[in-house]
Amino acid sequence: MKTYQKTLSLAVLSALLLGACATSLEGPLATSTAKRPQLAVDKAAGQTMAAYFAKGGLIEEPSNDPWDPLTNGIGDVAKLKPTYIVAADGSGTHKTIQSVVDTLTAKGGSERVYVLVKPGTYREQICLKETAPVTFYGLDGDASKVLIVSNLASGSKKDKEATANACEGRKGADTYGTSGSSTFLAYSDGFQAKNLTISNDYDERPNPKSGTQAVALNTRGDKVILDNVRLLGNQDTLMVKSKDRATINRVFITNSYIEGDVDFIFGHAVTVFDKVEFKSLTDREGAEGGFVFAPSHPDIYPFGYLVTNSKFTSDANKEGKKISLGRAWDDSSGTYKAKDGKVHMPNGMLVIRSSWIGAHIDAESPWNKAATTSRPFDSEKAQTVQFGNPKVNTAFPANRLFEFRNSGPGAAK
Repeated sequence: MKTYQKTLSLAVLSALLLGACATSLEGPLATSTAKRPQLAVDKAAGQTMAAYFAKGGLIEEPSNDPWDPLTNGIGDVAKLKPTYIVAADGSGTHKTIQSVVDTLTAKGGSERVYVLVKPGTYREQICLKETAPVTFYGLDGDASKVLIVSNLASGSKKDKEATANACEGRKGADTYGTSGSSTFLAYSDGFQAKNLTISNDYDERPNPKSGTQAVALNTRGDKVILDNVRLLGNQDTLMVKSKDRATINRVFITNSYIEGDVDFIFGHAVTVFDKVEFKSLTDREGAEGGFVFAPSHPDIYPFGYLVTNSKFTSDANKEGKKISLGRAWDDSSGTYKAKDGKVHMPNGMLVIRSSWIGAHIDAESPWNKAATTSRPFDSEKAQTVQFGNPKVNTAFPANRLFEFRNSGPGAAK
């Protein structure tokens, strides 16, 4: 599937989202059930962007570090003065994005760098690591005019002695792996992007059932902002993680569009999605099923993903498939051992509030069994499943997947 060929204008998308918000996406209080738990009003009061972004540092010793990406965001790009200009036609300071990154890495420093990316297609894999904070942006509000794209997947072959890329390494492996497949690996703190598209257009048809994870954007830094960005792919489109399980990394995504089919937003960074369209694709052969989110936050931390003022849509969905809002990702390498010796499980956290949910979502059972373990969704009690390597009976706490005041045909009533 050549997702990079899609030409949806984010100017149009933003208008649709803002129009929906103008009429309020907030629905009435719905009845909470075991299969579709709703937050009580008092609990929902603590599920805000300010609460999610109030602290940084280590999970067990968080520091007060209030971050307000609305006040301290990217702002009007027309007023920015670019440090570098990327232009595929040679009219800028660099012709590729990675060459700019290489310049930043060599230069060092701590002051924010602004990189204007002119309209064009940039087919490359990018590794941004240990650089000054950097903002990549296009000047046109139509984010489709700047396309950053590659076509690697988890199962894509490479020389066993070669590294996948400078961010991931993987020397000694003969495939790229999920993280190594990423079109854009943004591992530096303070990464920002506005008015552009990041895509992974890997074609799964030759190998529809194996190694099909193909990441578009992979972030592992703190205080990341994506504004008016399109993220295109199928399985595992967006990975948001931390440098390690002990660290709190925060991500803010707004006025944007994300599409995919299986677990197309996953990982354990603390992430707020505001005014985002999540579009489920349903026509790929060999897809396991439809799952929007697959969070894997350690259960020691009270925050995970927060979705507000957003929309859940789908393609034509000719077969009428029922899609899941998400499932926990019981990441086999995701346990966290606290200082007291207690092991905390990767029991992902997600709250969807004041958002519009389309009819493609399974209204009766919108949460599916966990990835990796197939642990059945249970919002009320702990479960024991086979987990780890070697696999042993392991107790997982109740799921932490909730909703509050959503609307639309797929919302709880």
